[in-house]
Amino acid sequence: MIWRCKKNEGFSLIEVLISLLVISLVLGLLLTGMVYVNMISKKTEINQKLFYKERYINLYFQKQILRSEKIYFKNNRVYLQDMESPDLYYNFYQYSNGFLRRYKVYKNGLTPIGSGGNSQFTDSIQSFSMTMGPNCEILLKYSLAVEGKIYYRETTISHGSVVEFL
Repeated sequence: MIWRCKKNEGFSLIEVLISLLVISLVLGLLLTGMVYVNMISKKTEINQKLFYKERYINLYFQKQILRSEKIYFKNNRVYLQDMESPDLYYNFYQYSNGFLRRYKVYKNGLTPIGSGGNSQFTDSIQSFSMTMGPNCEILLKYSLAVEGKIYYRETTISHGSVVEFL
C-alpha cells in the first residue's frame, strides 16, 4: 500500500477568518476596558478635587465659627471673629464677580478698616451665602465648579457662641 502524505501548504480560508474574528474580539474587549477605566479615573479625579475644595471651605468656616466668642448678625451678614487678630477685627464673607472675598471690619462698630480690608478667599466658587438658621446655627450655601460642572452644597454648623443681632 502506498501512503500518500498530503502537504499542508497553508491555512484554509475558514481558519484565517476565525483567527481574525478572535483577535478582533480580544482587541475590542481590551479597548472597551481601557475606555471604562479611563472614565472611572476621570470621575475619581473630579470627586477628589470636589472633596478637597469642599473640605477646605467647611473646615475653615467651622474653625472660625467655633473660635468666635461672639458672632454678630447685622444687615443679613454674619460677622465672625478674625482668627489672626481676634481682639481687633471681625470678618464677613461676600461673593462678587466670581470671587469669594473676606472683608475685615473693626470689632467695635463693625466698620470697614479701609483699603486692603478684603482678600480673595478661594476660587472655583459660583455662589456663596452665609446666613443664620432658626436656632442660631450658621448655614453655608455654596456651589463649586469642577471640570465644567457645578455642584451645590449646603452645610450647617452648630456652635456654642453668643449671637448678637444688631
